[in-house]
Amino acid sequence: MSTVTRRVETVLPDTGTREWWVLFLLAPVALIGAVLLAFPTLVYDRFVWQYLWGPVVADAAGQPVTHEGIRAVSGYNAVNTVTYLAAVVYSLPGLRAYLDALNVSFDTRLAYGFAPIIVAGGAMRALEDIGLLGDYAVWFITPSIYFVVTAVTVLSLGVGALARDRDIGSVPSTVGLVGSVWAVGAVGWALWYGLSTTAPLRLWVPVATTGIALGVTALYYWGTNFVDGTQLRHPLFLLAVFGQTWDAAQNLIGVTFLGYSPKLVITNFVYQATGFSGSTFVLKLLVTGGIVWYLADAKDEMSHTWWWLMTFFIGAIGLPMGVRGSLRMMLGV
Repeated sequence: MSTVTRRVETVLPDTGTREWWVLFLLAPVALIGAVLLAFPTLVYDRFVWQYLWGPVVADAAGQPVTHEGIRAVSGYNAVNTVTYLAAVVYSLPGLRAYLDALNVSFDTRLAYGFAPIIVAGGAMRALEDIGLLGDYAVWFITPSIYFVVTAVTVLSLGVGALARDRDIGSVPSTVGLVGSVWAVGAVGWALWYGLSTTAPLRLWVPVATTGIALGVTALYYWGTNFVDGTQLRHPLFLLAVFGQTWDAAQNLIGVTFLGYSPKLVITNFVYQATGFSGSTFVLKLLVTGGIVWYLADAKDEMSHTWWWLMTFFIGAIGLPMGVRGSLRMMLGV
């Protein structure tokens, strides 16, 4: 544990206590509320609207929108990218405390139980891109979809804990079942739509993207034979490599063959700067490899809970993007 972390924990209430939860949940609300009251026009119009909420409204409307003369366009930008990342990082202590309260084991089964819900989130985002969600579209656009997926996950964990305590199930199996039903339904809806239209259905796209991801993951596993790879073969690392490579593969296929551009700010900047269609793929491989190597080396030094959350997070931010991109390109959206 770092010196900074140790000092912070000595000041804050014990994790999971009532006082800690009040501080964790209300501190951001109080801070944002105070800033809004002090600088309403600057904070809402020039920050929240222009970079956070405006892009959501524009995405749902399918065109740029204007509020108080300030134009907002759909998609990621540097501000909302950093803001969303900060929100995810801030949520990790709360997730840890919630799982601890439910007495949930941070193991491989739980990570793979979570995976279908994450896949379902990516598929729902693709359904919104296609225009199939109607008035509910705004709930499945970034960042709204994160709250929806989080709510489903939290409820599934609670139901799973009840099932475990009554000896009628387990937490990973309950979460996995909920996610699998949701994911199959969402992907099935996309396929049904594709088959019911006259537009060409590019089934080769998801086959190619998942094939590339599986191939790279297999190569990664094989490559660990040439180093001290016991730690590197951990199933969570395989999930992380697969998730990130799936996202990289859909970028590679889209940019190289179908005329798409990377959606994220950083990857699009690298692509525009290099003009190389495989830039995102290479960048993802290098960054993922470096992070995995660091986490493998730090596994025995870090808290198991924090190590698990960080490692799972790496795969969790790649999986939904791979699903979304594959489905969009399959349907020509």
